[in-house]
Amino acid sequence: MRDSDDELAELLGPPAEHVSPALHHALLRQTERVVQQRLWVRRIIQAIAVASVFMLGSGFGWWARSGNRPELATVDQQPMLIPIVVLVPVPGEPAISAPLPKPPPISATQIELRAELADDPAEVARLYRTAGDAFLRDQDYRNATRCYQLFLTQAGDSALLLTPTDSWLLTSLKNAAYKEKFHALAPIDG
Repeated sequence: MRDSDDELAELLGPPAEHVSPALHHALLRQTERVVQQRLWVRRIIQAIAVASVFMLGSGFGWWARSGNRPELATVDQQPMLIPIVVLVPVPGEPAISAPLPKPPPISATQIELRAELADDPAEVARLYRTAGDAFLRDQDYRNATRCYQLFLTQAGDSALLLTPTDSWLLTSLKNAAYKEKFHALAPIDG
C-alpha cells in the first residue's frame, strides 16, 4: 500500500536526475580534500604528542642528573644505641623450637606414582592400597578400583584375607578375586 500524498516521499525516494555530473565531481573532490586534511591533522597531532613525551622525559632526566634538586635539611648524626634481644641457648636446657608445619597432603596420583617407582614389592603393594583409599575418598571409583586390583596383584594370596580396615570396594574386589581363584581351583565334576 503506497500513499501518494506522503510528505516524506520526496526525501526518502531516489534522488532527482537533474544533479549535474560536474556538481557530483566537485562534491567528491571537496570530500576527499577534507578527509586528507583531517588525516594530516591527526598525524601531526600524534607526532607532536610523541615529541612532547620524549622532550618531557629528556628534560626530567637532565634535571635529575644535573643535581638541581633541592637540598635536604641536614641532621646532626650521632651514634645511637639500640638494644636488640638475642636468644642464646644455655647448655643443658632443651632449645625452644616451634613445631614444624605439617607437609601438604599427598594426592592419590602422587601416591600411585610413588608405587610405580618403588622397588620393594611389599612397599609397592602398600602404596597401591593407600592410593586406592585416597582415590576412594575423592570418589574416583575407576582409579580406586584399578589401584586396589594392582594392590591385590602385588600382595599375593595373603592379601585376599579380609581385614577390618578394608573399604567396601576393596572388600568387594577381594571377594571377587577369592571366588575366581576358588572356582579356578575347584575340580570339574562331570
